[in-house]
Amino acid sequence: MDNQITKPRLYNTAMEVGLRSLVILNKSKKSLDVERLMYYDFIALNTKDFQGPPSLHAPISNRGIQIYSRRELIKKGLTFLLSKQLIEFRNDSSGFTYSISDAGTYFLKYFASKYFTDLTERVSWTMSTFGDMSTQEISRTLNTSLLTWGGEFASDDNLTN
Repeated sequence: MDNQITKPRLYNTAMEVGLRSLVILNKSKKSLDVERLMYYDFIALNTKDFQGPPSLHAPISNRGIQIYSRRELIKKGLTFLLSKQLIEFRNDSSGFTYSISDAGTYFLKYFASKYFTDLTERVSWTMSTFGDMSTQEISRTLNTSLLTWGGEFASDDNLTN
């Protein structure tokens, strides 16, 4: 038998993306839908691309595809957060939205790493820069940027959103 212990995968998992979504929801002044969370997550990781502070993650070519490829991962992260009662789900006239629960706010107080501090700062910058924009305005900004770094993955459908 093989006695090697398999290390759990943390990067690009529902748990990692879910925790970033929790930070975003904590800094948001309103409930957010999956699309908005998807955009804010991408911007918060790549702030330098938007004339902000240094990015949390190194720039990779074709990184623009990450915006749309993370939708399902964000949904899984939200399901994880809901299962732990760290967020609340709403279905109203504006659609399906999520907000942080009291338990989620309390939970975040236990994080103190440099990465968490840097992430919180980038999310705060993202909210102050993009928080008052409509989803359509954010989408246009991101799709314009796709042409700079990875436009070959932009479909006509994505560019007209």
